[in-house]
Amino acid sequence: MECTFPVHEKLEFRDLSISWEKKDELRKHVYALIKGVEDFKSQHSDFKGRIKLLKENLKLGRSVLQISDVKLRDAGFYRCVIGYGVADYKTISLKVKAPYRTITQGIVSQGGNEWKLMCQSEGYPLAEVIWQNKEYEDLTYKANTSYKTGSDQLYRVTSTLTIKSRVGENFYCIFWNKELQENTSAILHIADSIDGVLWTESRRFVGAILIVTVLLGSVFLFMICIRKARANKDDRTLVATSSTGKLSKDNETYDYRDACFEEQELKYMQTEKT
Repeated sequence: MECTFPVHEKLEFRDLSISWEKKDELRKHVYALIKGVEDFKSQHSDFKGRIKLLKENLKLGRSVLQISDVKLRDAGFYRCVIGYGVADYKTISLKVKAPYRTITQGIVSQGGNEWKLMCQSEGYPLAEVIWQNKEYEDLTYKANTSYKTGSDQLYRVTSTLTIKSRVGENFYCIFWNKELQENTSAILHIADSIDGVLWTESRRFVGAILIVTVLLGSVFLFMICIRKARANKDDRTLVATSSTGKLSKDNETYDYRDACFEEQELKYMQTEKT
């Protein structure tokens, strides 16, 4: 913001006083320069650390006030009072705009080729959300749009559209700010990433089935092995009772037995001989 004053020849800083204040229900002191010296003691807390007077412009007769980190509550009327030889003042109206620059998007599959599309953004003043398909047909009447305000006074606008569509289709959500006469848009693309997720989960499910199948097969083979062992043990006992010597020399008796129990049989024969 800027107000001007006359400067003849060289500016005398010790003779210059400048005051900026905001005219709300209560006057808020924004900035003060008294006889060339800055005074922040009476500055309102709303402007602490955000105000700077561009002193290089003073010698040109310009009082330029800079406000950083601008907030919606900064909007309003400001009065600039200049004291330099004679006093004069000027009232300035400050308007604050907050365009809907960033749009957050979301796409959720509802099953059966039905999709839920979501767009959300923050700005000021309140914007209208328009939905279109790739042929630019208006789908706004099918959408559900809501908003809420935060501590920063910005409008957080959320709009959802539930629609049937094939993979590969594009849709547009447009935030139209009528007061600022500007719009911000986003493209939502229906991709087949959801199928990829389902495929990954299915693949893991098949892997689990294979693991279970292998375990069950192992248990089954183990049970067969135990049954064979018990049968061989009974045959071995009968042969050992009739003739221990024949058991160690008879090839036919050795051949019909399960090879996986060879070592146990040898130990058993040694025990019988002892």
